[in-house]
Amino acid sequence: MFKYSSRFWLYAPITLFVILATAVMAYWWLAAGAFEKKLAALKGRQGIPGITLDWNTVKVGGFPFRLDADFTNFSIKGAGAHGPFAWTSEKFALHGLTYGRSQKVYEAAGRQQLSWTGADGSNHAASFLPGSMRGSSITDAKGLRRFDLDIVDMGGQDFTIGRLQFHMRRDPDGSDLDLMLKADALQTHTVSAEKLQLYTTLNRTESLMTLLRGETPWPQATANWRAQGGQAKLSQVLAPGVSPDALLSPLY
Repeated sequence: MFKYSSRFWLYAPITLFVILATAVMAYWWLAAGAFEKKLAALKGRQGIPGITLDWNTVKVGGFPFRLDADFTNFSIKGAGAHGPFAWTSEKFALHGLTYGRSQKVYEAAGRQQLSWTGADGSNHAASFLPGSMRGSSITDAKGLRRFDLDIVDMGGQDFTIGRLQFHMRRDPDGSDLDLMLKADALQTHTVSAEKLQLYTTLNRTESLMTLLRGETPWPQATANWRAQGGQAKLSQVLAPGVSPDALLSPLY
């Protein structure tokens, strides 16, 4: 009896570990397979209404607890609030856990190409190299709850920025969206600012919730928002030499 009990306490933990490890491996392979199928279905197609995703190559990894996707020449194109926009990154990576809350972490490197339409309908473009470029998003049953972007040492032909941050947060009750833009050591041909900071709150955002859930195209959602009396309220504005309305208004 003593020998049987000793063997049980010796082999039981090992057996349990093997079972758990096998379950984790099986779950990851199933999740990775589903993830690869989802990426294949998204390539060159609309991820949400009006927004198309594409890339040259992608490699999936992250075993055993993460799902990672490393892209080359990743692009997002479509209709923004006021007209077409496009962003292309030489290297782009997406990271997410296979368990826990729905949070994604993003990284971009190499040459970044960005074009967008301003609130006045004018076209803009920028090409830059970042020292580092990271972002994250958190979603829940109501859609996108939070998005954060942090770029360090951002340099283009016509500008340099020591650090650029953008944050979007959906209020818990869903009635407002809080936006924050911050830039340190901004240098352009016409503007030189050690610090630029802007906070904006969008009210009456019920019609924007369909955009955050990926159900309504961006132009339609913002048009509905304005038609229902939605407004942007600026607060804590520090924007020397720059029009505050020109900084975030391309989003809405």
